[in-house]
Amino acid sequence: MSVININEFPAFFRAYNWSNANHKARGYPGDKYPTFPWIKSLEERGGWLVEQALLTGAPTDYVRELLAWGAGKNDPRMRFEIGLGNVSLLQIFAPVVANIGDPKEAITAALQIPGCGLTYASKLLRFLQPDTHASLDGRIREAMLNAGLLSRIYDSNENSMVRGYVAFQAFCAELVAQLDAAKIARPECSLPAAPTQTGWRVADVEMAMFAWADRSGSGSDVESQTTTVE
Repeated sequence: MSVININEFPAFFRAYNWSNANHKARGYPGDKYPTFPWIKSLEERGGWLVEQALLTGAPTDYVRELLAWGAGKNDPRMRFEIGLGNVSLLQIFAPVVANIGDPKEAITAALQIPGCGLTYASKLLRFLQPDTHASLDGRIREAMLNAGLLSRIYDSNENSMVRGYVAFQAFCAELVAQLDAAKIARPECSLPAAPTQTGWRVADVEMAMFAWADRSGSGSDVESQTTTVE
């Protein structure tokens, strides 16, 4: 397992590539450098939701689209639809937005959304506020566990998921600080840049980590619903 070298992060960011059957079904090409079309669209609408002083309607279709964007072999959409019959999505979603600046409180709130384990709860945070948040999926979890960079997470234990996400978010934020200190610029692309000299956001670092995990030999793109590694 290779260690992380921040000098490689621009190349890792350019190597990011994600697509599934839902991209074509919804009229999007795959998300890859430099356009990232579906990611850009989800970020823009997620940012709009965060900017609202008061949400008056549940963002049901937005969550459905986010789940479709990320769906791999373990598709959460059916669990989401079934769960909607038992909860008020608006009441669950409001604390996510209200606490978006606090990683611990935000992920705790997002985990209450039907069908959302750690992978999809963190994806939601990533699209709502990419400057602060990152998506922690099975591919990155496995690679970081094998590299000794992150502890094992138990998906059946909410406290474990919360601790794991907070640790991952802090890890990505530290990488942003290191990239800024080294004056390593994020490659120009269609996604907004952070208001810094280098432009790296926490979500951009996670995208680079996604490509790093691929090179490191992890092939998982699914969210485990049982006891798994991070």
